[in-house]
Amino acid sequence: MNTYDKLVTDVCSQIRLAEVVELEDIPTIDLYMDQVTTFMDHALTPYKRCATDKALTKTMINNYTKAKIFPPPVKKKYSKTHLMLLIMIYHLKSILSIRDIGVVFRFALEESDKEKQNKMIETIYIGFVRLQKATQEYLSASAQGIPDNTFFEKTIIAEYQQDEMKRILLVLLLVIRANAEKQLAERALDFYF
Repeated sequence: MNTYDKLVTDVCSQIRLAEVVELEDIPTIDLYMDQVTTFMDHALTPYKRCATDKALTKTMINNYTKAKIFPPPVKKKYSKTHLMLLIMIYHLKSILSIRDIGVVFRFALEESDKEKQNKMIETIYIGFVRLQKATQEYLSASAQGIPDNTFFEKTIIAEYQQDEMKRILLVLLLVIRANAEKQLAERALDFYF
């Protein structure tokens, strides 16, 4: 097996192994900051380039709150909604600026009714997870030379009724793809050099 074939095989297996954080994998109890960073480090391990990298730090989370792209904790505790946002922010931050991330979530975060806001963020997160899975399938197929098929992503986005939600999911899809391609490039660099 030549070096290129080995890389493709390795990348395909890594793509299949990278698990997305499903909604039911997120704790339903509120967590303190240290618990949040521990959960994030564990949950996002497949996406970190080096095992010693931190997924999110306390400082990062506080900066997201100050930038108003992340709601403040309630009595120093972070809810399931906070965790969903942090997971999405983690994936977005390597591609988009903090300001741009704020624009993506503004629609949901400006909702004054907390219950509706939480439901909107959950709806966005469910679409985000589905788009991650579809992107993994797309990349795995691409690495094996199977022609491009973006039908699943288009179907997922089309399921949403509100235009604003469709636009948010389109941006999320593009960022997921860009981030996945970036991670593949990093793996190729690590493999070859």
